[in-house]
Amino acid sequence: MRSIFLVLLLVIFLPVQGVVYDLRDDPIDIVIPCCGKDVEILEHCIAGAKQNIANVRRIIVVSAEKYTEYAEWYDERDYPFSKRDIALVLGVQEDHNRLGWYYQQLLKIYAPITIPGISSNVLIIDADTVFLRPTKFLNKKNGGLYAYDTRIHTPYFTHMEKLVPELTRVFPKLSGICHHMLLQRDVIIHLLNSIESEHKTEAWKAFYQLVDPMYHGLSGMAEYEIYFNFVFSNTNQVELRRLKFANITRISDAQDFRRRKYDFVSCHHFMRR
Repeated sequence: MRSIFLVLLLVIFLPVQGVVYDLRDDPIDIVIPCCGKDVEILEHCIAGAKQNIANVRRIIVVSAEKYTEYAEWYDERDYPFSKRDIALVLGVQEDHNRLGWYYQQLLKIYAPITIPGISSNVLIIDADTVFLRPTKFLNKKNGGLYAYDTRIHTPYFTHMEKLVPELTRVFPKLSGICHHMLLQRDVIIHLLNSIESEHKTEAWKAFYQLVDPMYHGLSGMAEYEIYFNFVFSNTNQVELRRLKFANITRISDAQDFRRRKYDFVSCHHFMRR
């Protein structure tokens, strides 16, 4: 029954015509933003990516300091904005409890146009997420393959529709937030140009300026949701696909989930034992 429902969603909501992006079969470069609270999971994340993600060239950890010898390091201070810049735009103190969470979202979005020599295909993986089974991310059109969830957080869509006014939710019952996402450079450039044309400012500033102050201490924006809906609303080069995943409390349980044929797990700091 669930598969029939998804087919109907695809038929009704996917664009019949749209943008034809310059999507290539370049090897995938993986970017893992990381901060201190996730260092204990980081090497599991890297190992899972190396073992299970198809067609990987580089694995790059983006952070304020080098945390591992098992991947490249890119200093987050080399981005065109800093955590202090984000605090100023949001109007919060630099020790604000959610500042790092907001900051890392744009470290992801800007990775395909910031990190030197990076592929046109950039797979972002959250540092607390571990892939357990072989997984590919490009379809026959060189478009992305995207997992989905059914948990919806309405403020994300409110922010998204202010950021890109013509953009609305593509799949009414689905979310694109699955702790990883393939970003393709041509799509990112289109997204950022659309935002800058609309708001007459740098895109990264607009992202944060439009967060409702009521949600500065909560969850008021989602980069994955924005990209997911943007790419699906603009082109039929991309596809939905189901991956089986779970949030776990102990990383030592990951192999049990692998035996149960889960594709990946996430061990979030707030849930961790």
